[in-house]
Parts: sequence; C-alpha cells; structure tokens
Amino acid sequence: MVIVIPEIPIKDKLTLTVPEASALAGIPYKIVNAAVKNGDLASCYAGSSTVRVRPTWLDHSPSTGRIRRTDLDDWVAALPSDWC
Repeated sequence: MVIVIPEIPIKDKLTLTVPEASALAGIPYKIVNAAVKNGDLASCYAGSSTVRVRPTWLDHSPSTGRIRRTDLDDWVAALPSDWC
C-alpha cells in the first residue's frame, strides 16, 4: 500500500523548517537561523512528544527543529518597526 502525502502550501503549514520560515517571512535565512540558535525564535522537535529545543543541548539545524507558525508570527511582530 502506498501512502500519499498531500503537498501543503507553506502559508498553510502549522510548523516550518528554517528555510520555509525564512521564505514565508521574507527574512534572510541567516537571520532566522541565528534567531533560532540564540533562542529569540523558539523551535521544537516533534517525535513521540513535542519538546522545546534549548540551544545548549541541541543543534538548531533545519533538519532537527521546526518553527511553529505562531512563534514565527510573534517574532516578526516584535521586530523593530524600522528594521522591516
């Protein structure tokens, strides 16, 4: 049996990889990735349970962490108005 996973547009996803978050927000990858690494933008790992990622014990590479859309939206909203 073949399982078909539908293609979901980035704008409709609830969690995003760093490259997806970067593309959706229109913010360079390096800035989004740095925000995840320094803890300004939360990421999570979804396995048997969801665990908050802490920079001290887990590398925040795009393959290990997902960014919740709500966390991305909050982070972008908190950016200084003269930055954008």
